[in-house]
Formats: sequence, C-alpha cells, structure tokens
Amino acid sequence: MDHSATSPAPAEQAQTALRRLRREAGAGGYESPAELYRTLGLLSLLADDLSELLPDLGGQLEESLLAGRVRHHSDDAQEACDAVVSAAHSISVARFTALLVGQEIQKAQTAIRDLAAA
Repeated sequence: MDHSATSPAPAEQAQTALRRLRREAGAGGYESPAELYRTLGLLSLLADDLSELLPDLGGQLEESLLAGRVRHHSDDAQEACDAVVSAAHSISVARFTALLVGQEIQKAQTAIRDLAAA
C-alpha cells in the first residue's frame, strides 16, 4: 500500500505554513486590507479542504480496523472497536467544526471586501 498520500509530511508542512503565517500576521504582516482579504480567502479554502479530508481519515481508520491492520495494545477487539468509534465520532465533530470555521472566515472576508488602505 502506498502511504505517500497519507504520510504526516503534508500535515507537518501545513502546520509549518500556518505557524509562519501566524508569525507574519503578529509582526504586522498585512500592508493592506486586500492582503488580509486574500489571506482570509485562502484560509477559508484551507478549512473547507480540512473538512473534506477528515472523513477520509476516519474511513481509513475504520477500514484498517476491519482489515485487521490495527489493534488495541491490550489485544482486546472490543477496546479496538471502541477506540475507532470514539475517534470516528471526534473526527465527525471536527469536520463539522471545520465547516463552520470556513463559513465564518468567509463572512469575515465578505465584511472587509470594500475596505481600502488609508
């Protein structure tokens, strides 16, 4: 199985990019409302992408359990099922939250679209 699409490396790159963005924003990195508008648009897309990714991750976990590729450290099958169900539920809540985050960022972006630098 090719794990290149599911390796943590892209997630680590996303984390690094978000941290850099946070540092730049904290250092007054936006010269104009247009730059902030564009950044908000991209962050909204990022939240949407995250909401689309999460169900895939949950599905992979469930498939791995059913295929016998994951087990609980106690070797108790019920514990493994319970852990996967708990994770799937949390992933579902996170997906919904990411959708809401994306919507709220879009609202913020819309609110500033007519602003200009003074």
